[in-house]
Amino acid sequence: MRNSALLEQIWSEMIEARQPEDMSPLARLLGALLSVPMITLVSRGAGDRPFALMEGDELLPGASLGDILAEELGMDVPRDAVVLIEPVAFADAQSFSGHALGEELGRVLTDIAACASAPAARHDEIAAGFTGTVRPASRALTRDFARILPEFDRPARQDELRAQ
Repeated sequence: MRNSALLEQIWSEMIEARQPEDMSPLARLLGALLSVPMITLVSRGAGDRPFALMEGDELLPGASLGDILAEELGMDVPRDAVVLIEPVAFADAQSFSGHALGEELGRVLTDIAACASAPAARHDEIAAGFTGTVRPASRALTRDFARILPEFDRPARQDELRAQ
């Protein structure tokens, strides 16, 4: 649903790119936390909360978000970039309360984690003969999340994940 709404906004010219110097507090904070490239888009359409996708996420069969942005908006989207989409009211805000900013940052990081973990989930379903390698962006995002998320009992969590 979100992907089709995003496509509609891109095709209706309701999405525009933001330059680094014009980024919102959320975009600046997110960019400081991640080691992968980040693109910020502003939506003038429906939607009241920011969300993030990866450049490689397919919005249409065989067409990634990066390909669509390059074709439709003429943008140069780096491989494995995080694409943050913010509503215009959110993007134009000059400041937020710490609570509101932290809440939105947590939601966006969850979006990114879901995107970054999706290839791993599909990898488990591929035949055992797969010989591909982990993409550098996936490793970088994993490292970033390990650095910024609170510590928990990693060995116990790893055992739990292996058992699934």
